[in-house]
Amino acid sequence: MFGKDSDTVIDLYAKSAYVSKDYYKKSKVIKEAVDFITDKAVLKVGHKENLERLQKELLNKDWFMTLLDLEEYIKVKDRAIADYEDRKSWGRKMLANIAQAGFFSSDRTIAEYNKDIWHLR
Repeated sequence: MFGKDSDTVIDLYAKSAYVSKDYYKKSKVIKEAVDFITDKAVLKVGHKENLERLQKELLNKDWFMTLLDLEEYIKVKDRAIADYEDRKSWGRKMLANIAQAGFFSSDRTIAEYNKDIWHLR
């Protein structure tokens, strides 16, 4: 798991407190990722106008707060890749995930909807 919780994100929207350029300026990792979008090698194989627009929107009107959790996402992704390469660690985590997935089952969700909303017999 990574990232800000929904209450924090809602609060940032409410206060207009998220400024993507601040994250870009403060983090070498984020700056490198955003700058890579218009790197010469990427522009060579991608659509220049779309890539430039994407970079501009990330820096000026990042509606989805992409940069808010980017650095943390990269760390978690790297850890997941390392775990995957360690087959025993991956197997343990995979088994724990499967064992705990019952709580999120569709049967439970449908039963709760029926109890709280639909009231079907």
